[in-house]
Amino acid sequence: MKRTANKFQRAYMVAKACVQEVESRQEAIEKKFIADNGIVNPDGSVPEFLYCMEDDAAFEKANAECAALIASAGLEEELNAARAALKAAEDRLIAYGLSLAPAGVRATLEKAVRNNAATRAKVLDLTFRLDVSTVSA
Repeated sequence: MKRTANKFQRAYMVAKACVQEVESRQEAIEKKFIADNGIVNPDGSVPEFLYCMEDDAAFEKANAECAALIASAGLEEELNAARAALKAAEDRLIAYGLSLAPAGVRATLEKAVRNNAATRAKVLDLTFRLDVSTVSA
């Protein structure tokens, strides 16, 4: 069976999964913090996340305390490292995708990827979804 993903696509998948995993651990800490501290909105509803709190003063206090918990767990540095790895994997995947583009449009795409977030996202998505078994060596 032919491979349908190359090393750039696999590295991007792994890096993206790492970021999502750390974010989910941070989210779990935030939800536990909300439950443990009995945080409720004035209407009696429990906010799903801290940013859903309606009382701004209470939000500021709770956000600072929860951020300290996340930082003490080492998740802040871990997330920053994971995001840096994801950015590097994205850059390599985009460079691979651009290397496949015809020479006539490559320079235009390279400039657009640097200057336009939407173009960057589109090239990243297209290169990620590319079935590399269809690309000649």
